[in-house]
Amino acid sequence: MKIYVYEGKTEEELVLKALNELEVKEDELLYTVKEETTGLLKKKKLILNVVLKTEVLEYSKKFLKQIVQAIGLELNIETKRKENHILIKLHSNNNSILIGKNGKTLESLQVILRQSIYVKTGIHANIVLDVEDYKEKHQRSIEFLAKKLAKEVVQTQIEIKMDSMNSYERRLIHEVLKDFKGVKTESEGEEPNRCVVIKPSK
Repeated sequence: MKIYVYEGKTEEELVLKALNELEVKEDELLYTVKEETTGLLKKKKLILNVVLKTEVLEYSKKFLKQIVQAIGLELNIETKRKENHILIKLHSNNNSILIGKNGKTLESLQVILRQSIYVKTGIHANIVLDVEDYKEKHQRSIEFLAKKLAKEVVQTQIEIKMDSMNSYERRLIHEVLKDFKGVKTESEGEEPNRCVVIKPSK
C-alpha cells in the first residue's frame, strides 16, 4: 500500500489537493490528519496521510488468504464498499471454522487485519469481515432477544441482566431499546464480562 503525504494549513485544502492529484473521489480514500509544530516560531501545520481503498482491499485479500490457507482452508473473497465501512465476505470450504464459537475466530481475524493495516499506514480502516452473513443473522437475533426481554421487564417490572457481550453487541442493544417504552438500558461490569441490564424506566 502506497502512502501519499500532503502538508498544508487546513484539512479541506489537503483533501482537495489529494483528490485532484490522485484523480479520485473522496469515498475512494482512507486518510488521517495530524498536526505538527515546527521551528522556533512553533508554526503549526497539518499533515494528511492518504491510502487508496483499492490498495487497502488488495492488501486485505492477500493478508486474509495467507492466514486462511495456512490453516488448510480454501478461500474466496467478495468485497463491498459501504458508506461507513468496507465489507469483506469470506467463503471457504469450512465456514464454521472461520466463524468459530460465537463468532470469536471471525472477530479475531477482523482485529488482526485492522491492526496490520494500521501498523503499515497509521490509518484506522473500518473493515468488517463476515462469513455466510453470520453477523447480519447474529445482529437480528440480538435485536429479537432484546425486544423479547424488554417486554418481560415491562410486564414484571423486574430488571434482567443479559449475558456478557462485546462493545458492538452492547451498543446494538442500547440502540434497539432506546425508544422502547417502559425500559432503560445500562452496561455493567468489567471487560470481558461487561453486560447489558434492562431495567424498568419507572
